[in-house]
Amino acid sequence: MKKVLLTLLALVMVFVAGTAVFAADPAPAERSATRPYNLSQLVAGASETNESLFVSVEWLKKNLGNVVIVDTRPESLYAGGHIPGAVNATWTYFANMNAPAGSMKWGTLWPEATMAKRVGALGINAKKHVVLYCDGGGWGQSGYAAMIMRMCGIPNAKILDGGILAWKKEGGKISTTKHTNKAVAFSVGKYVPYYVTDTQWIDDNIGKPGLVILDVRTPQEYEGKIRPFQEKRGGHLPTAINLPMSDLIDKEFKFKPHNELKAIFEKAGLTPETEIVVYDTAGVRSANVLMALRYAGFPKSRSYDQGYQAWAGDPNLEIETSN
Repeated sequence: MKKVLLTLLALVMVFVAGTAVFAADPAPAERSATRPYNLSQLVAGASETNESLFVSVEWLKKNLGNVVIVDTRPESLYAGGHIPGAVNATWTYFANMNAPAGSMKWGTLWPEATMAKRVGALGINAKKHVVLYCDGGGWGQSGYAAMIMRMCGIPNAKILDGGILAWKKEGGKISTTKHTNKAVAFSVGKYVPYYVTDTQWIDDNIGKPGLVILDVRTPQEYEGKIRPFQEKRGGHLPTAINLPMSDLIDKEFKFKPHNELKAIFEKAGLTPETEIVVYDTAGVRSANVLMALRYAGFPKSRSYDQGYQAWAGDPNLEIETSN
């Protein structure tokens, strides 16, 4: 009788152990069918206000000699005319362009030490105000740069509201002389957290209640009809909703007012408690929209820095199309 009991106990232990192993580490097919399987929450990040995020043309004119100005447009546009005293740093200046397109590293932010050297080379040391601008009708490069400045611990970096178009409209002078600043010492021990997320986090959490994946590309990109940046596959992330960045910009190429932005995001189903991952191709437009989200009162938001190009470049990751 004792031997029978011991045998039954051993069988029960094997069954329980096997069940525990299966529950903790399911086979790939089961794991896919039971998503999400490695959940984690998005912590609220820093909010923005009109005063913390923007400066006007009038303010910049009064403070020209006391700020570092960064033109984030492509070099050709900078050469054609820029705000006097502005240095040029396109989005690619801040990103790793050495990795293959379609990979998990292409177009992603430089590590802290490299980024610190590049920021310091622009004459930025976090003591002077930094004014960032683009043309307002592009990818929102100034918002991307603003996010990077925040991650580097520079709270006094702000966006010129309306960019160079507003500057010209209000009679600002234009220069075609290339300007450089003396490099200064600057260090970044570790990026300020809660601004970006990655492919692994999205893959682990996609589909969970309370998470919204926000695709801010054009409808044609979202639907998979065009691949303007030679992405490996056309389409969008599963469950993603489309809210083009252009919907957030007014006729003067400025962010729409706070209340209008808030209403647009609410219409898309977002609340201040919603966890939001915003993405585009390589993290530029998404970073700009991230700053708009923080400004409008949606702090549980992150930019997908690797972007759709990386997701589409991994054949093991599912995509959806609207065809």
